[in-house]
Amino acid sequence: MFEYLYGTVEYKKMDYIAIDINGVGYRVYFPLREYEKIEVGNKYKLYIYNHIKEDTYKLIGFLDERDRKIFELLLKINGIGSSLALAVLSNFSYNKIIEIISKNDYTTLRQVPKLGEKKAQIIILDLKGKLKNLTYTEEETVSMDMLEDLVLALEGLGYNKKEIDKTLEKIDLNKFSSLEDAIKGILKNMRIGD
Repeated sequence: MFEYLYGTVEYKKMDYIAIDINGVGYRVYFPLREYEKIEVGNKYKLYIYNHIKEDTYKLIGFLDERDRKIFELLLKINGIGSSLALAVLSNFSYNKIIEIISKNDYTTLRQVPKLGEKKAQIIILDLKGKLKNLTYTEEETVSMDMLEDLVLALEGLGYNKKEIDKTLEKIDLNKFSSLEDAIKGILKNMRIGD
């Protein structure tokens, strides 16, 4: 059993990566939401869930240990398998899942493919008691609001959508406390990239 793996990503596919550890390549499946965060050639620590069935042994990895915890809790719910649990984490971050559960937001949770209303309700009811001590931050919401304003501001300064998107992929908006700071930081990054 693996608790975590730390190594270099040799290549990545849409649903898994090959991570090299001392010359041995491990295939590790991961939430699609993390696809853009993982870059070939970089080293990562992945928290592993060892998925073992009669005819299958899969390593499922998470960049955040809290995501693995949510994944494990989802698997304990009757009718939720590894594919559906991974789909939930492919659509929502840890903080967003906590927010959905705390607000009984079945509608948002149902955005996960193959997750009907009944299963969404079961997930929320089941996890509500287990996650009551956990909290979420609203940093993602702030980032999304800031992102819209930021794109408009940069377009107003003459940058095209392609340049903006390329730059934004590399930057964590949560590190900026205001729109003004974000614009300055991104303009600085764009100039360095030229």
